Amino acid sequence: MHVAVVGAGPAGSTTALRLAEAGARVTVFDASHPREKPCGGGLTAKALRLLPAAPADDPLPVRLVQRCRFDSGSGETVEVDLDRPVGIASRRALDGWLLRRAVAAGAQHVAERVVHVDGQGRVRTAGGAELTFDVVVGADGAGSVVRRLLLSPTPPARLMMAAGWFARGDSEMVVRFAPDLQGYLWLFPRPGHVGVGICAPLGRVPTRQMTARLESEVARAYPALADDEAPRYAHTIPSPSTDPRSLLEVAGERWALVGDAAALADPITGEGIYYALRSGELLAATLREDGSPRRYPERMLEAGGRELL
Repeated sequence: MHVAVVGAGPAGSTTALRLAEAGARVTVFDASHPREKPCGGGLTAKALRLLPAAPADDPLPVRLVQRCRFDSGSGETVEVDLDRPVGIASRRALDGWLLRRAVAAGAQHVAERVVHVDGQGRVRTAGGAELTFDVVVGADGAGSVVRRLLLSPTPPARLMMAAGWFARGDSEMVVRFAPDLQGYLWLFPRPGHVGVGICAPLGRVPTRQMTARLESEVARAYPALADDEAPRYAHTIPSPSTDPRSLLEVAGERWALVGDAAALADPITGEGIYYALRSGELLAATLREDGSPRRYPERMLEAGGRELL
C-alpha cells in the first residue's frame, strides 16, 4: 500500500509513523517545516501517552507542568496540583520531532505543497507533479485543502477562534475563564518562552476585539508578558457537531481526514493535539488491518464520540 499524507502536523506524522512501522510506503507532503504554529501547544496526559518513544539523541521537546492557576475571571483564583503533568511544547519543535520519527520509520517527506486531490487517489503538487496513491490522507489542518475538495469546509458554527502571541520570559501555567465570551485566556509556559492566548466561539466578538481584551488583561495582570514586539496570530479551531454524522463523513473509498482537517477538537476547551494523535493512530490501524479507510469513521466515533459530541 502506498499512502499520501498531506500535512505533517501531529495527525499527519502519527499516521505516517504508524503506517511506516507496519511496512507501508508513505509519502508525506508538507512544504512548511520548520515553522511555528498558532497553538497553545498543550498536551494532556492522555496525549502524552500516545507519543512515540523518544530516542536518546532526540529527546521529546516538551516542558512538563505539574501545577496550574485557575482564575474565574471575576476575582476568585485557585492553584491546583495536577494529578498527572501536562506537557507544553512549541509546535515548531513538537511537529518537527514527530516528523523525524516518521521519517526514521521509513516515511518519505516531500517538501511540496499539495494543490489538488481527487477521490481516486490522485495528487497534484504546486510544483506540477501528478501522482497516484492507494489512499490519500488529509492532515492539513483547519483550512484543509483535502477536506475542501473531497467534502466541504467545516461550517462557521462549528469553529472557535483563537488569538495570541509567544512572549519572551517564563510564567506559571494559568487558565482564566471569560464567561462573557464563552471562552478562556491562557498562559502556557513552553520550553524557552510562554504561549499567551485566548479563545471563544467564532463570531462571539470580532477577532481584533478579542485580541485587545487579551492584551489588556495580560498588561494588567502579567505585564512582563505583554511583549508588544511579538507578532500576533489568529486561527480557527474546528470541532464536530452534536450530530454523529459529522464524524461518519470523514472518509471515502480512497481518502480520509484526520486531526483538525476532520474537525476533531474538543468543542469546549479546543484541545486538538490529543485527537490529532488518536485519529492518526486509528486511521493507521484501520488501513493496516483492512487496506481501506472505510471503517475508520465508525472506529473514531466509538473511540472519541462520547468525548467530542
